[in-house]
Amino acid sequence: MRRLRIAIATCAGYDDLKVDDRLLQEALAARLAYPPQYVWDGEQPEWGQFDACLIRSTWDYHDKHEEFLAWTRHVAAGTRLWNPPELVAWNSDKAYLRELAAAGVPIVPTVWVERVDEIDTEVALRERGWTEAVIKPTVDLGAKNLHRVRAGAGEAQPALAAVLERGKAMIQPFLPSLETEGELSLIYIDGELSHAVRKRPAAGDFRVQSIWGGTFEPAEAGLREQEIAALALDHLDEVPLYARVDLVPGPDGDLCLIELELIEPNLYLVTRPPAAAMLAEAVLLRIDVDADRDVLE
Repeated sequence: MRRLRIAIATCAGYDDLKVDDRLLQEALAARLAYPPQYVWDGEQPEWGQFDACLIRSTWDYHDKHEEFLAWTRHVAAGTRLWNPPELVAWNSDKAYLRELAAAGVPIVPTVWVERVDEIDTEVALRERGWTEAVIKPTVDLGAKNLHRVRAGAGEAQPALAAVLERGKAMIQPFLPSLETEGELSLIYIDGELSHAVRKRPAAGDFRVQSIWGGTFEPAEAGLREQEIAALALDHLDEVPLYARVDLVPGPDGDLCLIELELIEPNLYLVTRPPAAAMLAEAVLLRIDVDADRDVLE
């Protein structure tokens, strides 16, 4: 049996947080797949020698957005890439939420701001009754360039200006539920719900990411949670190899989508031991299907 060559794309740094990568490597190795890691913007191998490349912990792509998208296209020209470049490009700008909202997916209320727009943030907040808001770039991850502002405190306009220096911006109401309930994440592998986790912020914070001290624990996804996830995933033109659907209670308490993560999400494989094996099997099945299709053609 031929030993498959499958690469895992990562980034420099964050070594203590890449548990998912290690678990996936072990699961692939157990199935006769050779899984080396490559820093996406580091030294590049000859991609044609690989059966596939999996985008995993590329947690700095937002700082080199166009370069990263070009890299995905380069890799896909040589081998299979999951998730594929077109899906990655669409998902890399949070304006995709606008498209999902138009398709009926409930999202957090959002004011979308182009760099050329002239907007008085205090007026925008007052008109919507938002006493607090978050302002963030549409291309970002890990809440790294997010600003939490109070209406009437003179914070909003400078925060928006800072965000617009990076690119387009989005303004959303601050959700107190983030401090108390955090986010519920549903993890899908090849279109099937694998497991769910509850992500909570550190005391005194509202950001649930591990880099800010956030924690996570296994959770259950209810019917409504799965319905919203299905609405979002069904909008896609193809089934992603992996996906994470992040949900929160909105301003009115109704559940809504805050992120659909299709590029480099932490899948929290450690919370469900069979999940790494499930992902590895899905990768191998896709490679086998492609091989069978090539034979038929």
